[in-house]
Amino acid sequence: MRGSVSVLAFAACLAAPTVAFAQDAVSDPWEGANRGLFAVHEGIDQAVLEPVARGYRAVTPRPVRTGVLNFIRNLRGPVIFANDVLQGEFERAGTTAARFGVNTTIGIVGVFDPASSMGLERHDEDFGQTLAVWGVAPGPYLFIPVLGPSNLRDTTGRVVDMVFDPLNWARGEEAETARMARGILTGLAAREQVLETIDDIRANSIDPYATIRASYGQLRDSAIENGRTDVQDLPDFEDITDADAPGGDTISFLPPDEEYGLAYYVLDNITGEAS
Repeated sequence: MRGSVSVLAFAACLAAPTVAFAQDAVSDPWEGANRGLFAVHEGIDQAVLEPVARGYRAVTPRPVRTGVLNFIRNLRGPVIFANDVLQGEFERAGTTAARFGVNTTIGIVGVFDPASSMGLERHDEDFGQTLAVWGVAPGPYLFIPVLGPSNLRDTTGRVVDMVFDPLNWARGEEAETARMARGILTGLAAREQVLETIDDIRANSIDPYATIRASYGQLRDSAIENGRTDVQDLPDFEDITDADAPGGDTISFLPPDEEYGLAYYVLDNITGEAS
């Protein structure tokens, strides 16, 4: 589901640095309402999402968590491929198709990632990025509890990406169970990966809402430009690795020539989304 991706995206935003940004160019005409919704989200997170994520880390070995991340990323393949093509990025579309084929077969439905060792690097695309490439403006900033940060363009993109996702075409009780399971796994993996960084934001950021808003805008700009914009120190969920950090995880930041496009990112598969 598209919701599975939104969780990844919001987690990346929350992992942003806790320093104030010199400029925050995100249009936020509904800031009062958005701040209220952000407060609601914080309540839900501290009461439910964070404790569950800490429990997931405590009982799940690191190799299993890595396999879950790989599996989630692999499921994004068809959506990424469709947006690569729509953006005219045919070389990247070929890489996406090859990665999906290799990891789905040799990688055992994506649990392992042999494609990366073969030089087929990960990247992400979503229809919000595609609309931006086509010249559509982002529109006002939105913050939706559990769904996380977005704007009018990216919210529309989330809906279209649901159409691109083959799992959403399936019908029946088993398909619904699979969609629910993917949403739960995505939410757990995303939230667990940023436990320390969200703690740091809450403890040290003067204005967590503004920090997340600015991070979202800059990370989106980088994603739209395929990492070619001058974005420094913004975290990339796709580059998160399980090593050398508290709880066995560390967060790598955007390399100069690569990016993980936001797609979004919701737990609506848990309560009822997200890259």
